[in-house]
Amino acid sequence: MVVGRRYLIRQSTGDLIELSHRDFDRADDRIAPIAGLAGRCVEMVSVVVVESPDLTPVVSDVAFTKVYFDNDGFIDVSKRDLMIRLMVESCADQRSQVAPPLDPQSLVVFAHKARGRLNREFRWRPDPAVVSEVLHRFDLPVSNGLGQRLLAMSRTLH
Repeated sequence: MVVGRRYLIRQSTGDLIELSHRDFDRADDRIAPIAGLAGRCVEMVSVVVVESPDLTPVVSDVAFTKVYFDNDGFIDVSKRDLMIRLMVESCADQRSQVAPPLDPQSLVVFAHKARGRLNREFRWRPDPAVVSEVLHRFDLPVSNGLGQRLLAMSRTLH
């Protein structure tokens, strides 16, 4: 089984263009910058495709997020670290029953604030046309749970 990643970046014109996972990884590892993205916050679609011999590839995950690049064109380390910290903090109210007791109300407030900031700074809520374009672009079956979520996102209200 092969798990592949594909990235699309939304241009200021609204067009989605492909960004190779190699270029993204090199910018994330601070090996090679992406000059055209220097100093920008871009809306990015991350698509995970699972391939098996003799089977049709399947889209197993699609994420819409904002990615920040520093002035040199590398992934902004401080923003990436902030995103990771907020992701961990947003789970504070989901502690195991075995964990030492803490004030559950303060954990709920703490986690709620982290989720709010995480959503404001890093979540991209694409309109249904963008979701439809992504599905059309890859033209592959999607996994069951993911399929229902994407279909719900791509519906328009009439």
